[in-house]
Amino acid sequence: MMTNTSTDHAPTPARPSSSGASVLRPLAYHRLLLSPAQGTRWWRPLAVVGATVGLYLAFVLPLLILTVVAMEGTFGDRWIPTPELSDPSNPADMVVGLGMIALMVPAAALGMRWAGRAPGILHSVRRRVRWELLLRAGVVLLPLYALVNTAQFLVAPPADLAWPTVNAHTLLLYVLFVLLVPLQCAGEEYVFRGLPLQVFGTWLRSPLWGILIPVPFFVLAHGYDWVGQMDIAVFAVCLGALTWKSGGLECAIVLHTANNLTLFLLTTFSASSTLEQGAVDPILLLISLPVTLGSTAWLWWWVSRRYGVRALEPVVEVARRGATSE
Repeated sequence: MMTNTSTDHAPTPARPSSSGASVLRPLAYHRLLLSPAQGTRWWRPLAVVGATVGLYLAFVLPLLILTVVAMEGTFGDRWIPTPELSDPSNPADMVVGLGMIALMVPAAALGMRWAGRAPGILHSVRRRVRWELLLRAGVVLLPLYALVNTAQFLVAPPADLAWPTVNAHTLLLYVLFVLLVPLQCAGEEYVFRGLPLQVFGTWLRSPLWGILIPVPFFVLAHGYDWVGQMDIAVFAVCLGALTWKSGGLECAIVLHTANNLTLFLLTTFSASSTLEQGAVDPILLLISLPVTLGSTAWLWWWVSRRYGVRALEPVVEVARRGATSE
């Protein structure tokens, strides 16, 4: 269970430095909107959510218009999307379906920047994407999930399992998967982890509110049976906890991408099964849950060691200086 440390409190002027400037107590990720630089009011998180929704609608509307136009065959047969936008062998479906979720990234980031007056805080406590953290975690997690998801795929092989034909169409799908799936995962992390943590963290001291409240909404966004939804719920809690612990979204994005990208790549071997939602064989939980929990535990340990924080303490922002005293 996560404990509240001194980093969870609103910043107050601390001891003056030798230069005469006060040093503000560094904040954890979920409390960043309380920084004096933002001039936070109780309503500001609501403004951030409203701005994010408005920006997302503005971004996604042109894509939806292009989708309707494409359904008429305007851009050629290859680019005719299906009504469900869920066929992994259809490039148009992948562009629209994944692209709509990817647009959550600029919507959330700009909503926080403009309405929250807090550029960069959705990324991490460093107010930027920590690429070194993201890439180093990816080197470990991508091969792991490639192995695990392939093993799950082979436990109950689909009837249409076959080697993919190497042609321009298949190569195009691979390119789209590699480009769009990480953005799709990032979009979900910004909306289901980053925003809730910082919105609820403005009003409530404990990070648990921002971690747990979004979980049922994330679960309902997937169409699995109770077995699959249990897996999704555990996954969501782990991603939220990692976001708090690591002080940013990078670890959650990498873990989410490692899972989703390998699943999308496997669709070229059997489009009928790997993205199919619905009934899930309970035996698969014996593989997926230990891997999710084990990956989370490793990331938790690695982040603690990398940043020199205790197990139940989060990574916080770099100490900032306040106004120079008179």
